[in-house]
Amino acid sequence: MKNQFSAVKQTEKIVLVLKNAIQSKGRFSTMDIAEWTGLSRFSANVISRQLVKERYLISDGCKPLGFKATDKAKQLFGVTA
Repeated sequence: MKNQFSAVKQTEKIVLVLKNAIQSKGRFSTMDIAEWTGLSRFSANVISRQLVKERYLISDGCKPLGFKATDKAKQLFGVTA
């Protein structure tokens, strides 16, 4: 079971990313996501792309790519936008 996919573990990682994103004062990167979650940079990139697609994060389009939490993410946690 150690190497099996766990929807709960994946959800925990996403919640962790969103909480840290909301608390971030400025932009954050895929490397920050990897650091917060303990995931590889590749996996952190997958999560960030999914969260951008679902409009929980917005990308700034700069290199290296940076992100910020959207109002949708803030509302999820009851934070005023």
